[in-house]
Amino acid sequence: MGEESFAQTIDLENWMKKLPEQIKNTPFIYIAIPGSHDSMTYAITRSSDLAPDAEPILKRLYPLFKGTILRWTITQSIDALQQLLMGIRYFDLRLATKTGSDHFYFTHGVYAGEITGPLHQIKDFINSHPGEVVILDLQHFYGFTADDHQKLIRYLLNMFGPKLVPRIQNLQSITLNSLQRLGQQVVVVYRNPSVQSTGELWQSNMLPSPWPQQDSITALLLFLQNVKRHPGMGFVHQAVLTPTPAFILFRWLSTLREKCAKPVKNEIYPKLTEFTPGPPKTNGSASVNVVIADFIDLDNAIFSKTVINLNYKLLRNTNSLFHNNG
Repeated sequence: MGEESFAQTIDLENWMKKLPEQIKNTPFIYIAIPGSHDSMTYAITRSSDLAPDAEPILKRLYPLFKGTILRWTITQSIDALQQLLMGIRYFDLRLATKTGSDHFYFTHGVYAGEITGPLHQIKDFINSHPGEVVILDLQHFYGFTADDHQKLIRYLLNMFGPKLVPRIQNLQSITLNSLQRLGQQVVVVYRNPSVQSTGELWQSNMLPSPWPQQDSITALLLFLQNVKRHPGMGFVHQAVLTPTPAFILFRWLSTLREKCAKPVKNEIYPKLTEFTPGPPKTNGSASVNVVIADFIDLDNAIFSKTVINLNYKLLRNTNSLFHNNG
């Protein structure tokens, strides 16, 4: 089956399970995996309060321009389960505490809902889809004390327990098939250097996620094509535009979906087809593992289909892959 026809028939809900054996025996860090950027912002509403990660200017403008600010803060429109059903297997999570509450919340400048519901959606999904593996990347922690970190880690260990993929030295030895044999389905990356995390949690350097911080398509593409990765680690390519305050000011009445996500879809996604999973080339560039985007539901999940489809290049490159890896 050609790559083009495959993209049409892809079973997004079970795509990992349905990969050819050759790909399921490829190191997990060399497989192309679609992810969502600021994954939980779909839960932001007009009643959402400002969160501890809000920029100072936001605090001044929020009461007057709440509607506009929300239009530029929300980066996803569907919940965690719907994202999973659309093939997303990586979640970019930013968390905050809230004064007067014992709970933890997702955040992106404003509070985006308490963490329990979405995490239970993910847990239920993996329990009913034993061939699928999900990465939870806990990127930022706002208003956290040392006790908060310990409490959150205990919560994650209790929730996912034996399903967690432990931290090991040789990431190249982890494959979808090896994980399935062990019943392990959840990678948790915990990006906080001050926390002596347990062996069940991965550290930042195991899945670097450099921020392009670009508001133009040309600059973003250059970044994605030239960013370097380490052959023994995972990697996140962020296929996202970052609007500056000036960028938003000139597009005040529009939305992040219209002015950032759609141009990326139209101009970056077609370029992603030139990328290849597998170990980095000698110059370390343009070999993909995780790729993330805003509004992953656009055009009937064309983003997930584009990224997942890259894996079929591994069938053509298998001999060199295992030669490089042996």
